[in-house]
Amino acid sequence: MRLLVLLGTTLLLSLGSAGVAAAHSGGLASEPYLPRVLAVDPPVPGLSVAVVEGGARLALANDTALPVEVLPAGPQRAEEPVVEPGGRGHWADPRVATEAATWSVPLRVGDQQVTVRGETIVPPAPATAGWWALTAGLALGTALVGAVSVRRRAVEAVVAVLGLGAVAAHLVHVLGSASVPVDLPYWPTVLGTAGIGIGAWVAALTGAVLTAVGTRWGLLLTGIGGAVLALVTVSDTDSFADAVLPYAWDPTLDRVATAVTVGVGVGLFLTGFAALRAMTPDTLPGTETQPLPDPLPEETR
Repeated sequence: MRLLVLLGTTLLLSLGSAGVAAAHSGGLASEPYLPRVLAVDPPVPGLSVAVVEGGARLALANDTALPVEVLPAGPQRAEEPVVEPGGRGHWADPRVATEAATWSVPLRVGDQQVTVRGETIVPPAPATAGWWALTAGLALGTALVGAVSVRRRAVEAVVAVLGLGAVAAHLVHVLGSASVPVDLPYWPTVLGTAGIGIGAWVAALTGAVLTAVGTRWGLLLTGIGGAVLALVTVSDTDSFADAVLPYAWDPTLDRVATAVTVGVGVGLFLTGFAALRAMTPDTLPGTETQPLPDPLPEETR
């Protein structure tokens, strides 16, 4: 019953804040491969092409005096843009290989045929087992601290700090991810990337305040916030196995932030369950088991 109460509260918090979510960093995800542009052949002054968004799309900057047309990959034009002088274009091109190989994309600059030549490489994968071990260790350590905090008030402050740490780690993950899409406004993308995590931030911050004033509800709210943060971030643990991340800063920082958010979040969820158990009586009023009467002595029968 206690677990159902905690799960139900977590679900209500998630549903209540779900309206904030609009996107998840443009729908980008980690990948094991990385495309890169090698050359524009022949070179055209003022024309540049680059890979953006962790390899998901190509970006064309046209600082020439002529329109630049990306020739379509099939009989019909899909995302391939026609970029006017001074303009910028972004598109996902199916001709860009998703395995180790060379590739090319044809352009037309005015009446001149131009080819973008590139290659796709497969960088070494990160130490997947090590990142999962870090996440599991954080979950176990947080859960142990939480179990002690239920019995010792002095340790509750440590749980509050762990909750704030999970919020900070999730914020680092969100801000770096939201910087990747090249044609989306930054702050709306931050809100969309955070999604229901915003409700978890509120819960964890409120839990820290309540813990500071000495109420047991602080542990419960911190646990709910941690559970939601772990729930919304666990899908990004693909970064533990993939070398290329859609992240604007150091990819190691993103993996650390993901491990902290998921690991500490799971430990806080278990802490919330322990706090709920401590707050809930073992039996409901009126349902106490009454002792059976002693049997009558044989001589009185």
